[in-house]
Amino acid sequence: MIIRLALVAGIAFAGYWVYQLFFKGESADEIVLEETPLKVEQIRSILELNTLKFQDEAVVDSLEYYKTADDAVWGALDKLTTPDQFKHGLRADGIKRRLTLIVRGELLYGVDLKRKDFQFIPQGDTLLILIPQPELLSISINPKGTEVYLENGDWKDYERAHLQRKARNKMIASGNRLKLPERAKAPLEKALRALVKTDKILVIKFEK
Repeated sequence: MIIRLALVAGIAFAGYWVYQLFFKGESADEIVLEETPLKVEQIRSILELNTLKFQDEAVVDSLEYYKTADDAVWGALDKLTTPDQFKHGLRADGIKRRLTLIVRGELLYGVDLKRKDFQFIPQGDTLLILIPQPELLSISINPKGTEVYLENGDWKDYERAHLQRKARNKMIASGNRLKLPERAKAPLEKALRALVKTDKILVIKFEK
């Protein structure tokens, strides 16, 4: 009798370990919720596509005045002899050079999951998902979308590039003022809730 009980216990013990090794174990790159494997790489790629795009327009200006009255007179005469500057030479406004650009660009906000990752943390009847805070991922300035609103005087290419960088910084400041990183949370959370099918209470938190 004792031998039979020991044999049954041995079979039960072996069966438990077979279940643990071959049926219950999870691979490193997937998580199982309600017996539905969710590929972490698939979630990562989908989340990276669920970002917030913001198209903006910035007006930037660079202005220089003549330092003396004599400089203003000679500068005006020089402009009067230059066909594309003639209209500026007629004005007695003391402006030596002025360049005004209208720059258009697109800002992209979201989570860079190549640098930071998300976590699934089961907590009883709750599933906690920790995800990094959204941030500015990229800003795209299209040179063809840049409009020269006013050009008075001679300007070098590097000076125009400097103004475009100034416009870029204005767009970033505008995005921060509109709290776009915070607004990017909604589409990310919506994507996660659509991907994770579970009977548990789903709690999504953005890490600091």
